[in-house]
Amino acid sequence: MSGTPSHVVVIGLGVSGLGAARLAAADGVQVLITDQRPAQDVQETVNTLPPGTLIELGGHPLIVLDNADLIILSPGVPSDLPLVLEARRRGLPILSEIEFAWRHRSRAPLVAVTGSNGKSTVTTLVAQMMQTAGMATVAGGNLGPPASELILDGQWQSWVLEVSSFQSETLVDLRPRVGVFLNLSQDHLERHPDMARYAEAKGRLFAHQKPSDTAILNADDELVAATVTAARKRFFSISAEADATLVDDRLHIGGEPLIESKELQLSGRHNIANALAAALAAQEMGCSLTAIRETLRTFTGLPHRHRVVHEGDNIRWIDDSKATNVGAAIAALSGYPPRSVHLILGGLGKGQDFSPLAESIEKTATAVYLIGQDASAIAKALEDVTPPVENCQTLERAVERARKQSVPGQWVLLAPACASFDQFPNYAERGKAFERLASEEASSCR
Repeated sequence: MSGTPSHVVVIGLGVSGLGAARLAAADGVQVLITDQRPAQDVQETVNTLPPGTLIELGGHPLIVLDNADLIILSPGVPSDLPLVLEARRRGLPILSEIEFAWRHRSRAPLVAVTGSNGKSTVTTLVAQMMQTAGMATVAGGNLGPPASELILDGQWQSWVLEVSSFQSETLVDLRPRVGVFLNLSQDHLERHPDMARYAEAKGRLFAHQKPSDTAILNADDELVAATVTAARKRFFSISAEADATLVDDRLHIGGEPLIESKELQLSGRHNIANALAAALAAQEMGCSLTAIRETLRTFTGLPHRHRVVHEGDNIRWIDDSKATNVGAAIAALSGYPPRSVHLILGGLGKGQDFSPLAESIEKTATAVYLIGQDASAIAKALEDVTPPVENCQTLERAVERARKQSVPGQWVLLAPACASFDQFPNYAERGKAFERLASEEASSCR
């Protein structure tokens, strides 16, 4: 990386912040890392920091900026943090961790994937397609491991990074060879003041592309399709003609048939869109259709993303705990027969409008079970739907009620449309709890 700084301040001692600190230390510069949490809450992480790292815990005092010539932001750090505002006032350069890492290998072919939903699935799919084609490819970013850790590892030639809006909103000149924009729906409105600012944060991923680069865009999402970029645009769609599309239940790319939709191991129409986007991105990176087909036929998906976790009495239990916003929950409901789904919703709503759920629930749900902090807000938004809506408060109670009321041929779907932090440490723990409860509840009823 050219123009190496001499004193770097990393804000946030999470996984990304730790990776950035390690990478900066490997550059031979002085690193100071600051976190608002007290020492006792982060001691294990502190113990893994490189020798010589300066540490400021329990807050973000402005004095840490006095010798700094570069600020690196972890994804969870808000851009209006007083320390960040002061850094801007002083004219200090500010980079997201993902761009700090990219500047170390800016010439390595990069696929960057963003969107409200499906990022991790598509990131993993593209990387596996490239690996199947014999390319030395790694995946990470928001998906993990952090981009900085990938740089430190170094045993690869190309990379695929999942990029969140928190990571893209401060991008300065990061330029993906292939940028993928999957969709845009309400999410993180506790961080972004409105949808326009949220869309702007996502769109920065494409701002520095050149005509020789490619932008893979969702033709079915008006805001996404209109993304401003100098790159060549290629579109995917599950409902219209596009570079990659669905025709008569068969996936096509560039007019060539890929596979039938029933050959996909992934379930849900939203995952057909994800598969089309991944196929376009992989093709742009030089993958053969053979490698793309093989990956699509064998990829079974990631944990907690619309996966069957239990089946008994001809009732399937689907864990889509990663559906943490309204758009993801709507996507999860698509493709089910009418009135066949027992839907578990709720958690921490992040300021979302839940009313768009009503149409999908009216079509596919036979009952809705609400949990978590924003259960009452969801109930109010759904007060006019036909399927009964029951406030169960806890996941345990929701699973119990769903088990009692479901009949053979139906599905019980956890697609909460909310974050998990009111009742669980993260979405993964919520999904694990659902799987355990589904299995226990089903066993107890046999």
